[in-house]
Amino acid sequence: MLVLGSFPSKLSLQKREYYGNPQNHFWPIMGALFGFDPRSPYSERTRNLLHNRVAVWDVVAECQREGSGDDAITEATPNSLSNLLRDFPEVRHVAFNGGTASRTARLFAPDLFEQDDLECERFPSTSPRNARLPLAAKIEAWKRIRVWLEDPELTKVG
Repeated sequence: MLVLGSFPSKLSLQKREYYGNPQNHFWPIMGALFGFDPRSPYSERTRNLLHNRVAVWDVVAECQREGSGDDAITEATPNSLSNLLRDFPEVRHVAFNGGTASRTARLFAPDLFEQDDLECERFPSTSPRNARLPLAAKIEAWKRIRVWLEDPELTKVG
């Protein structure tokens, strides 16, 4: 399974960590879903995700942006999602972390959404800017990825 964000925040880029802003709900959600401490060292958190067959990347490789908000992204250059999925054919599910990630992927890689063997779904953004949903509601929505990971077809691939 692949979780695709839009582009890292300034703090995440400074820390060189996905979802490095402590206000972001990504790690608390993943910790709740997979039973690990979301405050553990970054290397341990990423190891937990990989152990649970979850990879993380971004739709945008480079961009111009004032601040950290997705709404400020301009001059975006996409990551090569098609190449990634070609190189890792065992990826069967893509979880978009918020609307910008999903919309940007539709713009840059529309073929992603037309593959019969790939399920794509938009999930509520884990960003602190998405304050309309409390953490508990985000966890509930993201539980869907556990269903994907329990898919018996996944165990045949690896």
